[in-house]
Parts: sequence; structure tokens; C-alpha cells
Amino acid sequence: MNKAIALLASLLPAAAWAHPGHHGIGLFHHLNDLLPIVAVVILVAGIMIWKKRH
Repeated sequence: MNKAIALLASLLPAAAWAHPGHHGIGLFHHLNDLLPIVAVVILVAGIMIWKKRH
């Protein structure tokens, strides 16, 4: 039964609790920390693609 619960938790990130010290649920509870970096990478990549096409 424990294997079934572990499989379910790995397949459904929202079902897995964050590690201690956080109040988020799931594997993406650090999204707020990483969002500015991801936004800059997307912005730079978009500018590079746009410049390459024009």
C-alpha cells in the first residue's frame, strides 16, 4: 500500500507536501523564488529570436 501512495504522490505533484519549513504544497512551492529568473530568461530568449528574424 505504501508503494501505491508513493506512486500517486510522484504522479500528482500537488498531492505531495513541501519539505518542512515551507507552507506550499507540491513540487512547485519554490515557483515564487524562481519566477523572476524564469521571466528574464524568457524575455532574453524572445528578444534574441525577434532580432534573429528581423
